[in-house]
Amino acid sequence: MQAAKILILETNTQSNRLNKDQFRKWGFEVIQRTCDEHILTEVLRMEPQLIFIQTDDENLPKLLSCIQQARQHEKLKETPIVAQLPETSGTAKGALFNAGITQCLLEPVSESELRECVINLLKQGDLKNKLTMTQRALEESLHKINRQRAELDHHLTLAAKIQESLIPQNLIQVPFCNFYCHFQPSGKVGGDIYDIFMLDDQHMGLYMVDVMGHGVASSMLAVALSEFLVVDVNRGTPLKRELDEAPYYEIVSPVEVIHYLNKRFSFTKYQHYFTIFYMVFNVETGQLRYVRGAHPEPLLMRRDQTIETLNAYGTPIGFEFSQGYEEGSLQLQSGDRLLIYSDGLLELEDEQHQAMDYDRLQHMAAEYLTDSPRRPFAMKFKQMVDQQSRLKDDLTMIEMVWQP
Repeated sequence: MQAAKILILETNTQSNRLNKDQFRKWGFEVIQRTCDEHILTEVLRMEPQLIFIQTDDENLPKLLSCIQQARQHEKLKETPIVAQLPETSGTAKGALFNAGITQCLLEPVSESELRECVINLLKQGDLKNKLTMTQRALEESLHKINRQRAELDHHLTLAAKIQESLIPQNLIQVPFCNFYCHFQPSGKVGGDIYDIFMLDDQHMGLYMVDVMGHGVASSMLAVALSEFLVVDVNRGTPLKRELDEAPYYEIVSPVEVIHYLNKRFSFTKYQHYFTIFYMVFNVETGQLRYVRGAHPEPLLMRRDQTIETLNAYGTPIGFEFSQGYEEGSLQLQSGDRLLIYSDGLLELEDEQHQAMDYDRLQHMAAEYLTDSPRRPFAMKFKQMVDQQSRLKDDLTMIEMVWQP
């Protein structure tokens, strides 16, 4: 406050001399100038924190013009302007306020009144300047945040394209099997991933993975898993192993694959766990072997309209105690339908905001079989997906019909 600069626009030399001495006594920097047509340029250069003027009826038009011009400049829009008038010139107050002054004092003005007025206005001006600086800093921060958000959105879009490229697009090469698949992350990227592939001419492999949470970290682990679970013996795949004799490979059992993943992707290392359903299916005989690492129980809808669940026991992948895995096996008949899904399906809500659960899912499956289905059962949930304002969790569905 002591370094504040006050500009006195001179009209009455004697009175302004008195004011000038008072302001300097209070510790302010004081500049005194005559109000003329060139003063505005000089005022802009000075950048005073307060402008103090004293006028009378004779000089009022000149001062009004000067104030109006000052207020048109960005630098002086908020600068406090104090006018001191003779007691007989009270009628000029309205014109001065209309021109843009901040405060009007009528003579005689006591020293304490003048000092309080000036100090209060300087404090207000200082607060306004700080507020303006804060607003500018906030605007710059928002601009930076928006720029970073746009950059993040760009990278997330690229990540989503990468993840989407890992989803199998062409499944016509799996003999005797028809598929309906739906994959939809709750955000741009998600923790669900799946793949369907031939392990050899007779056996198909299928897995669905749901990494804990959803977002970039979950997506990165899901992508890493998809790169890890490839059918390439030369890359050390856990799905097949090399042999020295013909056919020079063997298909690793589902339970062995799960045990390996549990050691390879420990929670201690990745700070994430995941559920998985993995199966090996003989497309010629219909023999299916599977393991379920805490993944939701797939539904098997038989052609005879009975419903079974693939409920072999298993815990999430990543925890050292997760060793109690069961390998289930069953025999499919021609026309049997298998629905595999992530837990995002059980987060869906209908129009009455009732959430899906296992009982309701099986009830819908029973109704579906009774209606002599032609369209995939999973398509029933596509309408529910479209009605959600936002998915609570990533959603993946695979429906397979075996028809040898």
